[in-house]
Amino acid sequence: MAPRAFLLPPTQSLCKAFSTSAPLETLLSTFTTCPPPQIHEHGLPCLAPFLGRTFTGRDGVTEYVTLLNESLGIEKMEFDDVGEWVVDTESMVVCLRGGAKFVAKRSGERWDERFMYRISVAEEQGGNSKGVLKVREYEVWADTGAAYLAMRGELERGLGRE
Repeated sequence: MAPRAFLLPPTQSLCKAFSTSAPLETLLSTFTTCPPPQIHEHGLPCLAPFLGRTFTGRDGVTEYVTLLNESLGIEKMEFDDVGEWVVDTESMVVCLRGGAKFVAKRSGERWDERFMYRISVAEEQGGNSKGVLKVREYEVWADTGAAYLAMRGELERGLGRE
């Protein structure tokens, strides 16, 4: 069991990497290597290539980020105040909400969206970072329907804005 104050920095590092569109290596450095990290963005796999499956290991994280970046851009991302984050010190899990303006790269359609992260933190077991707390699991719940429609260029029509 780690105190709340120890679980926040790895979570904040991951959030900062996503919100600033940091280079892949910076994002990867927030994740454990051993145990292998996992990413899962909830949703139907038929809606987007980064949805509904678990990406495991460094290669999996790289694949997820690559697929996400090929499909969507982030214009502005912010997170709720740290004081509102739910921290389970026994399970070493942090849950938080955020919001962003996303853009579908293919269609150029933009939308505002709220999302929820569940981030599990673990001690790094290998390499030079042994014993350092890093992100082990990263789960996302978001508006997958908006992303799907925007990537198809149908979001405005779906919202009745044509």
